[in-house]
Amino acid sequence: MASAEDAFGTTVGHESIGLYDDGNVRGFSPSSAGNIRMEGMYFDIQGGLSSRVLGGEVIHVGPSTQGYLFPAPTGVADLSLRTVGAKPVISAIVSTDSFGTASLEVDAQIPIDGKRFGVATGFGIASDKFNNGGGSKRLTFGAVPHWRPSANVEITAFYHRDQQYDGTAGPIYIPTGAFLPPRPQRGQYTGPSFEKSDSWSQVFGLLGKARLGDWTLRAGLFRSEYHSDGDFANLVMVNSPTEIGATTTDRQVIAFPANRAGSYSGEVRLSRLFNEGPRRHLLSGTVRSRIVDSYFGGGDFADLGPAGLNRRIEVPRPQFAFTGLTHDATRQFTGGLSYSLAWKGLGELTLGAQRTHYVKTVDGVRGSSTATLPYASATIPLGEKLSLYGSFVRGLEDAGTAPNYAANANMVLPANRTRQYDFGLRFAPAKGTVLILGYFDIAKPYIALDRANLFGQLGAETHRGIEVSLASQITPDLRIVTGGVFLRARVSATPSIAEKVGSKPVNQPDVRTRFNVNYTLPFARAVTLDAYVNHDSAAVGTVDNSVIAPGSTRIGGGFRYKFKLGNQTFTARAEFYNVFNAFQWVAVGSGVYAYNTQRNVTGYLTADF
Repeated sequence: MASAEDAFGTTVGHESIGLYDDGNVRGFSPSSAGNIRMEGMYFDIQGGLSSRVLGGEVIHVGPSTQGYLFPAPTGVADLSLRTVGAKPVISAIVSTDSFGTASLEVDAQIPIDGKRFGVATGFGIASDKFNNGGGSKRLTFGAVPHWRPSANVEITAFYHRDQQYDGTAGPIYIPTGAFLPPRPQRGQYTGPSFEKSDSWSQVFGLLGKARLGDWTLRAGLFRSEYHSDGDFANLVMVNSPTEIGATTTDRQVIAFPANRAGSYSGEVRLSRLFNEGPRRHLLSGTVRSRIVDSYFGGGDFADLGPAGLNRRIEVPRPQFAFTGLTHDATRQFTGGLSYSLAWKGLGELTLGAQRTHYVKTVDGVRGSSTATLPYASATIPLGEKLSLYGSFVRGLEDAGTAPNYAANANMVLPANRTRQYDFGLRFAPAKGTVLILGYFDIAKPYIALDRANLFGQLGAETHRGIEVSLASQITPDLRIVTGGVFLRARVSATPSIAEKVGSKPVNQPDVRTRFNVNYTLPFARAVTLDAYVNHDSAAVGTVDNSVIAPGSTRIGGGFRYKFKLGNQTFTARAEFYNVFNAFQWVAVGSGVYAYNTQRNVTGYLTADF
């Protein structure tokens, strides 16, 4: 929390705070859109990453995009790698929670040749228990070697492996009419035991940076893979409650054969800095590309029979008849130029454009698109403590993949043209305090489930709203980070769509607020207390807007305690989530629901050796 400069989203190690993350920025997903960066370099990710290699993540949105080269609509999630200090350090962390999760993580920073060469590495073992009563077993390993052959050259590589075993398929609640499901008993797994699968992912890459006088050359090359031996969609079809209040369900499962996805991606960027009195000019050129191959589909459906809402159903595994996989090949090549001007006392201006060529081939059927994507951003100081910012950007972004409960499950959707502009004020009245008030307007295609259960484009979607962020070090011991987004999300249906499409998109609350406070006890400085209040307002649950899912307010807190045993320093951390056990249905698709996380307590003990 101490490192968060605003309330828009920051992750450091195991701690995350903020309004946004890589799955939700202003109501859209940077991850699904392909707006992930690694140390600022273009990065297409198929498999997950953990703190074995990652040091943190920052969401670049609003004023933090000013001067950020080659931005994207709905913000960018920029990942950073672990670093190596001057001294060798081994960190161990043991953690658990009230669901029954248990994990051990051991990470090390190993300087080998002073500041010239070192390695950050580590492994993790976990038995995860999920909020829905399911679980998995997980192994992670990673290594990040850093090499500085000279003062002006840095080379960093990384490798990450994530292996998961016996992962269960969580329940997906689908009412058979225009109503919300009754509240189920959370934390109870209701699916059959055969709905388990194994998967693995690995990511490796190489980053380089060279400063040659006024020239700077940066490059990144990455390989990301995901493999699954199969997958399941655990469907709970909820019937309307009877007159006496009893609820029955019909259980169904969709099984998928082994599938996989892999990508190569990377970027080369050359920049030239010119200083001219009070003016600083930066000219940058970039070339970035990705090659993605996905193999998906081939699933089969089975009806498992009726069961009560909270009853676990146990049946033998049906004989599924899988069909062939669909091959999706995506190729994208982009070139761009950018010019930035920083004029002392007058502000900053960045202008740029990208030219991108996009080709998608699905089982031999080819489609392509070429687009010019301009962007501009500016910051104008209105005084020593107040500044005005604004930006405009067009993008060609991924639309993600169809969910596994859709008729076109796991299909990779074509890229969409998008547009965003925003502006606002940044006010820093005192050291350690920053207030941001901004407005944004985003336009994208509307992607949702239709009546035929196909996931695809139904129209156009616009998100207009106001976002507020306050980060303040009120006293040396007291810090708050709080913010909110007040959203007006609207849909206009494609005229050819036969079904009714409401004016609001699915699962877009009008109000979303986050409040975090951190306080170090002045009379016991080894103890730090923290608390949060998170609120989401109601949101529509169906494309036709006939069902409204109420929102919720979740309250939690925790403490961190540093102590010594002998000469060794330890840190104990406890966190209490959703203390009052607020319940919320979350629409993960039109008429498709999952519930939020129930009351939970997590704790860990860590030490550096």
